[in-house]
Amino acid sequence: MSEKIITANRPLTCDLCGHTIPQGSKCRLIRDDFMPSLIYFEHLNCPSGPAVAQQNHIPNKPVINNRQPLPALA
Repeated sequence: MSEKIITANRPLTCDLCGHTIPQGSKCRLIRDDFMPSLIYFEHLNCPSGPAVAQQNHIPNKPVINNRQPLPALA
């Protein structure tokens, strides 16, 4: 499968959610390498797409309960 980000030159239907991709918006074109006639379109941020990791996401620091004092080093 090869992917390419294109600008839609006509209204397209997203193959993941079924909603319309408006003309002039960026979308992902996916083409099968072995059967070039199979072409799929999807939103870049599809509303029903799978969850993905956020970029530049900094997780919260964990809260440590019942902390024990560190042993004294000799």
